[in-house]
Amino acid sequence: MVNEHRRSVVLQERMETLFKKAEELSVLCDVEIGIIVFSPDKKNAVYEWPSRDKFKQLLMRYLDKPLVERLKKLTTNEMFLMKEMDAKMKIIEQQKTEEKEMEQLFSQLYLGEKTVFDLDKRQLIGVRNLAIKAKEKAVKRRIQLKLQDQRLSSPIDRIPLRVAPFNVQDQRIQLPVEDPLALRLAPLNVQDQRLQLPVDDPLALRLAPPEN
Repeated sequence: MVNEHRRSVVLQERMETLFKKAEELSVLCDVEIGIIVFSPDKKNAVYEWPSRDKFKQLLMRYLDKPLVERLKKLTTNEMFLMKEMDAKMKIIEQQKTEEKEMEQLFSQLYLGEKTVFDLDKRQLIGVRNLAIKAKEKAVKRRIQLKLQDQRLSSPIDRIPLRVAPFNVQDQRIQLPVEDPLALRLAPLNVQDQRLQLPVDDPLALRLAPPEN
């Protein structure tokens, strides 16, 4: 926030919310909580909760304990995030294992190796959820194929072209007279097809159509 006044107001509001939550946690869990906030905007601005004297007492009692005891339940932000990540990874692995189990049970039911009466409540719920997911995938795939068919069957935009028929008597590409490569193109069914060059050109060439 660029506005210093606005930044100070937001800091005050957030601190009040933080202190309120700390008080609720202290009452609900019967624990002692101390909070200290350093403000970067104001020089030597420090905020203690619940009060400066109580915070100092709590801090001194904590520092008087041996280092080993202090580190027993110490949790940093990185340690907390790692624990949360490990817990989520375990949940994902359990879900993958359970999904493989349900796929195997579903296959056994399909092949007639087992019946629904051989499954417990957890397995029945898992197989049902797997069947619902398979149905949703099939519906999505059917919609995709239908859209592809519609795109393939839709008319292709054509660029209007002007094409001369093959049975015309004369079809020419006219170049300037002074161009030595003046070219005359005739259809394939005409009797004479020439590449005409100026008479004084030593490379003057006459091409006749092949005899039938």
